[in-house]
Amino acid sequence: MKHLSMPSSLAAFCLSSCAVAQPLEEIIVTAEHRPVGVAEVATSVTVVTSDTIAARTAQHLEDLMRSIPNLNAASGASRNRFFQIRGIGERSQYQEPINPSVGLIVDGVDFSGLGLGATTLDIDQVEVLRGPQGTLHGANALAGLISLQSARPTDRPYTELGATLGNYGDQRVSFIDSRPLSPEFAYRFAISNTQHDGYIKNTFLNRSDTNNIDETTVRGRLRWSAGDHATDLGIFNFEANNGFDAFSLDNTRRTLSDEPGQDQQDSTAVWLRHTRSIGDIDLTIQANTVQSDTLYSYDEDWSFVGIAPGWEYSSFDAYKRTYDTNELDIKLQQAIGTDQTLTLGAYMRTNEEHLLRTYTYLNGPFNSRYDTDYKAIYGQWDAALNTNLAIQAGLRFEERDADYRDSEALTNSDDDNFLGGKLALLWSINDEHRAYFSVSKGYRAGGVNTNVLASIPTAETADQRALLASQQVFGAETLWNLELGLRSQWLDHRLSLFTTLFSMQRDNQQVKGSLVLPRADGSTNFIDYINNAAEGTSEGLESELKWRATDQLNLQAALGLLWSEFDSYNNAEGADLSGREQAQAPTYQYSVSADWQWNPQWRFRVEMDGRDSYYFSDRHDTRSDGIALLHSRVTFEQGSLSVSFWGKNLNDETVTVRGFGSFGNDPRKFYETEPYYQFGAPRTYGLTARYTL
Repeated sequence: MKHLSMPSSLAAFCLSSCAVAQPLEEIIVTAEHRPVGVAEVATSVTVVTSDTIAARTAQHLEDLMRSIPNLNAASGASRNRFFQIRGIGERSQYQEPINPSVGLIVDGVDFSGLGLGATTLDIDQVEVLRGPQGTLHGANALAGLISLQSARPTDRPYTELGATLGNYGDQRVSFIDSRPLSPEFAYRFAISNTQHDGYIKNTFLNRSDTNNIDETTVRGRLRWSAGDHATDLGIFNFEANNGFDAFSLDNTRRTLSDEPGQDQQDSTAVWLRHTRSIGDIDLTIQANTVQSDTLYSYDEDWSFVGIAPGWEYSSFDAYKRTYDTNELDIKLQQAIGTDQTLTLGAYMRTNEEHLLRTYTYLNGPFNSRYDTDYKAIYGQWDAALNTNLAIQAGLRFEERDADYRDSEALTNSDDDNFLGGKLALLWSINDEHRAYFSVSKGYRAGGVNTNVLASIPTAETADQRALLASQQVFGAETLWNLELGLRSQWLDHRLSLFTTLFSMQRDNQQVKGSLVLPRADGSTNFIDYINNAAEGTSEGLESELKWRATDQLNLQAALGLLWSEFDSYNNAEGADLSGREQAQAPTYQYSVSADWQWNPQWRFRVEMDGRDSYYFSDRHDTRSDGIALLHSRVTFEQGSLSVSFWGKNLNDETVTVRGFGSFGNDPRKFYETEPYYQFGAPRTYGLTARYTL
C-alpha cells in the first residue's frame, strides 16, 4: 500500500483539482478555406502554438517535427529541410528540378521545396494538415500541407528582446516590436540572428565550424483595418550562410574534407492580403512575389588529396539556383442562410527556376531552366444536413504548363490538367464528441530526369543503357485518401483526444531510383532518376491527447502509427521490392510531455519523443536507429523578465538524419560498399532570456 500511496495521491489531486481547472484554449485552424475550430476540421491536423514553440526552444521547424505525428524529415544538408508526411516527400535535390509532395506555406506564400527558411521567429502557430490537400493547395500538397502563420500587429505597444546562449557556440538574438500607429494602422517587426558551430570537427582543417549555422530572419507586417475591410502588407527575408560538411569516412562526427561545402539561401517575399465584406459576400485577395537564391555544395570525396595515393579521387560539386515566383489567389465566400457556406476561388502561380551546376567531372558548367505556370479554379460547399450531420464537398481543377531545357540539349514540355477534391461527412454526436469520414484525392505533377542522357555512354551493360534511355521523363501520380476521425472532449473541455485512422493508395507512384556507375579512377557516377514503376499503400493512425489536469499541470501526448509498403516495384538493379516498407516511414512516432507551474515564478517542463527505425532510401537497405530523446526546461519569470534553462537530447542518443548504403567512398578500403550516416544534434543545453516591454 505504501508503494501505491504516491501515484494514488497524485491521481486524486489531479481529479479533485479538475473542478477548478480552466478549459483548454480554443485553437483555430487558419489553413482551411475559412477559419474553423480544430475540433471541427475534417482533416487530420496538428496545431503547434507559440507557447509550445517557446517551450521547446524551437528555432526552426525541424525542432518541432518529432512532436507531430507522422511528420518526418531528411537532411543531407545543414538542416532537416526535406519533409515527409506519412512517409511521402522528397529526401534530397541535386540536378533535377522537383515538384514537392509536401506544401510549405508561410503567411500564405508558397515556399514549397525551400524548407531551410522555415524558421520560427515570431510565428504564432504551425499547422500541419496530413493527407492530400488537393482542394486547398493543388499539386504541391500530395502528402499534406505545413502552414506557418506569423503573429499579427497588436493594438497595444509591445516590445520583446531575446537572447540564447548554449554549447557548441549556440548564440541567438532577437527583437520584436509591435504597436498601433493610429486607430486604423498597426505594424509589427521582428528580426533574429542564429549562429552555432555545428556538431562536426574537421580534423584535416582543424576547424569546428565547417558545418555551422548562420541565419538571419526578418519579418515585417503593416495592417490597415477600417469598418468592413482589412489590408495586410508583409515582408519576409531569410538569409542563411550555413556550412555543409556532415559526412565522415569513419562514420563519426570528425570529417576529413579539404573543401567543405555550403548550404545557403537568400529569400525575399512581399505579400499583400486584402479582405472585405460586400453585402453577404466575403472577398479575400492575396498577391505574393518571392525571389530566392540558393547554393548547395559539397566535397564529394569527403577527404583530402593524399589520403590514399594511387587510389583516391578528388571532386567538388555545387548547385546554384534562382527562383522567381508570383502568386495571385482570389476567394469569394457567401453564407447561405444559417446552415450553408459556399466558397469559390481562382489561383495563378508562375515560377522560373534557373540552375548553374559546376562539377569536377563535367566538361563545363551545366545550365538549366524550368518554368512552370499554374492556373486553378476551386470551390467548396459546407452545409448542415440536419442538427447533427454536416457535409463538406470541395473540388479543384488545375492546369499546369511546364517547360524544361538545359545545356545538354534536353527539352521537355508538359501540359497537364488535374482534378482533386474532398468529400466529408461530419457528425456531431453530442457537445463533447464529433466524428468525420472523408475521402480525398491529391495529385503530383510529372517531370524530367535531367542527367540520364549524358550518362548513357558510361553505362556498363546494354540493359543499363536501355533503362536510362527510357527514363528521360516520368508521369504524374495520384493519391486517394480515406480518413475516419473522432474528436472527443471530456471534463468540461479540459481533456481532449483527437484520433484519425487513414488509408492511402498511390497510383502511378513516383519512386526515386539510381544507378551507381564506376569511373576509371575509382570514383562513382550517381545516376538519380524518378520513374512510375510502383504502386503503394499507406495505413495508420494519428492521435493527440491534451489534458489540463490542474491550472498548474498540463499533460500532452501524441502518437503516429504508419504501415507503408510497395504493392509492386522493381528497382534499377531488378530487385523486387514488393511488400517492402517505404523509405522515411517509421512505424511509430510518439511524444509525451508534462508542464508544471509549481508557483508564480517557476515552471518546469519535461518531454520525451521517439520514433522507430526506418529505411533512408528505397534504393538500399541502410536504416536509421530507433530513438527515444529526453528534453527538459526550467523557467523563472519575474515581471517582464523570463529566463529559461533548457537541455535537449539529455540522454545523448545518437540520432541519424540521413544515410547512404549503395556505394563506397573510402579509398583506404578500396571503395568497399558500406553505409554512411549524417548525425543530428547530440546533447545540447543553454540559457534563453526574454524581456518584454
